[in-house]
Amino acid sequence: MPALMRSELPELARTRHHWIVLIRPPHRPAAVALLALLLLAAIWPWPWAVILVITLAVAMLFRLQTWHAELIILTRKRIVRMQGVPETTTSEASLRIERVFGARLVQTVPGKILGYATIELEAPGEHPAVRRLRKIAAPHQFYGELRAMIFGDSKQADSKQADSKQADSNERPSEYTTEPLPRIPKPPPAAGSE
Repeated sequence: MPALMRSELPELARTRHHWIVLIRPPHRPAAVALLALLLLAAIWPWPWAVILVITLAVAMLFRLQTWHAELIILTRKRIVRMQGVPETTTSEASLRIERVFGARLVQTVPGKILGYATIELEAPGEHPAVRRLRKIAAPHQFYGELRAMIFGDSKQADSKQADSKQADSNERPSEYTTEPLPRIPKPPPAAGSE
């Protein structure tokens, strides 16, 4: 993992993709190759069944290693997404916090049950690797830290606001009622109307 800049430390939050990404379908060429191996294993079981099992095991180990090596880190200055197998190829993409002007947390029903969500960031320019953080684990904690960085809501400000609200609630009544409407006296009857 590349070292973060000294001005960015400490890390505010760190997450990775949820384990659900391990069971996503393979890319089209890999699916076609696995289907061909499956057909060959059905026709000639002895050598091709062993090759199919070894291929599936290697593919799952590679996918597990890739999932384990991907990180999404939030620092004081940027969002960093590192991915790839450290022993072979790695890539890093980042987006400065001051360029982000909006964030959206999208969580489906399966995501609520299993604990993952997608965070969509709004920023000018193209940032394909960081703009949409799909199926990340612990999304609410990461999203809370991200919102605090984007909108300047620090935890200290939240605690100060909570203290001021507590002080205000001790000074003011819990219900705000208005004064009753004034009674307007009925005008006296006119002298010539009797």
